Amino acid sequence: MKTFHRIASVLAAAALAVSLTAVPALAEEGGPASPAPESTAAPAPDSSGSAYLIAQTATDTAGGEISAIERDDRFNLVLRVADYGAYKNYITADQISARVNSSVFTFTGNAEVGQLYEETDPNGAPYYSYVLLFRDVIYNGGGNTLSINLSYLNSTLEMQQLTVTLGQCVDEDPSTPNLMIRESGYGSQAIVAGTPFDLSLTVYATAGEESLNDVVVSLALPDGITMTSGSLTNYIGAMSPKSTRNVVFNLTPSAGFTGGVANITVSLVGTGADTNAAVSGMSTTISVPVSQPDRFELGQLEVPDTIYAGDSVSVTLNFVNKGKTSIDNLEATISGTNLGADLTQQYLGNMGPGTENSVDFDLMPLDPGPMEGVITLTYEDANGLNKTVTKEFSATVQEVPVYDDMIIDDSMMEAPEQKSGLPVWGWILIAAGVLVVILIVVRVVLKKKKAAALARLEDSDDEDL
Repeated sequence: MKTFHRIASVLAAAALAVSLTAVPALAEEGGPASPAPESTAAPAPDSSGSAYLIAQTATDTAGGEISAIERDDRFNLVLRVADYGAYKNYITADQISARVNSSVFTFTGNAEVGQLYEETDPNGAPYYSYVLLFRDVIYNGGGNTLSINLSYLNSTLEMQQLTVTLGQCVDEDPSTPNLMIRESGYGSQAIVAGTPFDLSLTVYATAGEESLNDVVVSLALPDGITMTSGSLTNYIGAMSPKSTRNVVFNLTPSAGFTGGVANITVSLVGTGADTNAAVSGMSTTISVPVSQPDRFELGQLEVPDTIYAGDSVSVTLNFVNKGKTSIDNLEATISGTNLGADLTQQYLGNMGPGTENSVDFDLMPLDPGPMEGVITLTYEDANGLNKTVTKEFSATVQEVPVYDDMIIDDSMMEAPEQKSGLPVWGWILIAAGVLVVILIVVRVVLKKKKAAALARLEDSDDEDL
């Protein structure tokens, strides 16, 4: 947030019949905020998220209130806002963006936003009040009403429009006929790249002694903005003094438009109905903020299935930048319960469009039971706005298992003593072999004895014969 100077003026709201005792002293960034001023006006009733003007004033650079504003004068516009939606949705001051949407007044950029004060209306409904400061606004003439586009960054709240009427404006037409853009608008919704929108213009023919013929409105578009349909030139025709005509151009910012703001130049020409003299109206530049869709997306979060108390584990979060612009200063932090993380913050740097990456955190939960955490990624988008995305995770930490090992006696582990020599079964085999040999020898001997006996018997028989 920019540094504010102290504004020591009284906010006058003649159009709203509201008076304040003082403008709140706007705090230096990081410094103490001044007490919230008391207002004699009751805020508008709670209307489900709407914002309302409490008070308004125009001041000079020194903070003094201005009673008259003439063409080409420069002044500071100070608005006090009651915002119920900001309170309900926990909006912070750096999320509030306010732009002037008018060709009657020239102001580029965003308003400076003061300290948010929590207040309560007579019905007991809480709301935030804050000051919007538009420095160095130029009055172009052609009216005294302007619209303020109030949007909320990194929020689902829709953009709102506040209408301001400045009674201090002295709107005197020149004596010669002329043309100017009295009002302009591009709807109440933020313009997103790749989405068509209607640029509406109110053409005003100033007072004079003659009408105008052949009035033409033409646009000069910056790179990245094209006509959705129709032509860049709109023929209006004849216009009488002090008359207005409305024209609409349908435009589309390209899907790759990354300029942030589209500066569209409007030119007006015509001719005098009586004198046939050429009339060139005031060339006007209309600034239309165009946002590139933020397509930074979180992917899968990887957590181990089994986690034991005291063990070191890692969680991994994947993410991808699907947008067409880079994101800068990406940081990751982790917080939660029973995490046991030594490193809780990591700076990841810049990330180009169409790229993916991941971040790892080492954890060591010590207590069995639930482990819960959240990984938060913060970064700056292409417009320099801070954004935040989060991913939650949880797991159950288990106790380390205990195994009951059987106690074994050392004697049971000793190997049996090996006996020297041939084992028993060897001796048995040898004995069996010897026995077989003996049986064979005995059988052979018996057979021989039997044969010898038979031979003697035969010999004896022969002798007897």
